[in-house]
Amino acid sequence: MRAYIESIGVISRCAQSADDLTRILNGGGFEKAALPVGFDSQIPPAKMRRNSRYNKLACTAADNAVREAAVSDDLDRRRIGTIISTGYGSSVYYTQFADTVVKGVPGLCSPFVYSGMVPNACVGQICILNGFKGVSTVLTGGDPLEYSSLLLTTNKADMILCGSVEEYNEALYSGLGTLEALNGAELSEGAAMMMLTRERTEKSLCAVTGFSSALLGKSPLLHRLESGAADIIAGILRRYDSTPDAVFNAVNGTYSDEAETAAIKKVFPEAELISPKKWAGETLGCGYAMNTVFAAAAISSGKYGKVLVTGVDMIGNYCSAMIERV
Repeated sequence: MRAYIESIGVISRCAQSADDLTRILNGGGFEKAALPVGFDSQIPPAKMRRNSRYNKLACTAADNAVREAAVSDDLDRRRIGTIISTGYGSSVYYTQFADTVVKGVPGLCSPFVYSGMVPNACVGQICILNGFKGVSTVLTGGDPLEYSSLLLTTNKADMILCGSVEEYNEALYSGLGTLEALNGAELSEGAAMMMLTRERTEKSLCAVTGFSSALLGKSPLLHRLESGAADIIAGILRRYDSTPDAVFNAVNGTYSDEAETAAIKKVFPEAELISPKKWAGETLGCGYAMNTVFAAAAISSGKYGKVLVTGVDMIGNYCSAMIERV
């Protein structure tokens, strides 16, 4: 499978654009934004007035990617898909709805809160804003990049907006912060979106040329992995038939760093190790997509010719993708 990344849109504590990502990768400084992260949007406020912050994060990053790709009005919107992943979805709305029910007055639950708390609310809003009518879904586990590439290569779509979003929720993040598995990580939030095409164009930033993934048995973000995790990861990486210049890895300051680092050094001893989470923080269900936009920015700026991106989801999948210069 091969797909081309045409553009990226990002919202994070360290970057709000592809230029920000490039500057950071080249050694430039950045201010670590406080949570929740502030961001500006070019979407008219009237169109987002009653949307949750989760939707606004996803829609703004998506809008930036769509604008950068300069999607032509001539393209058939029925052939443009939208594949988004998330770990916890609109968790703030979940909490609001649950609190109202617990208080014993479910009849007072706002219909806007109820409709906005489903994870795929952001996909629906993105499609409405952009007129996209192609294949679309929200994943809460797995690899959205590989699934999007599969849809493109099997002619299910001509373009796909692919990415991830994770919203800061004070109550949720406080609870996650007590987990032993996340001890050492700096929890953050973000949205990372990419426009993918089946055919290379003059705007293509890079090509996604291969994938390899496997289930670790449990998520290293929530539970301690068994001692054989490094061997599982090494087995995943050995499926590639070439060596990357760098590996944009899932290292986040926790106990699991040792296993992944050992596996990468064993399989690709000459590759440079890059840890985007030292800038973006641990964005949970958005971490893999966040690593991917960092890698795309690095390749398009000429810093590397071939990069391997890795990440884990909230249900225990270890995902990876090879990305190359075009």
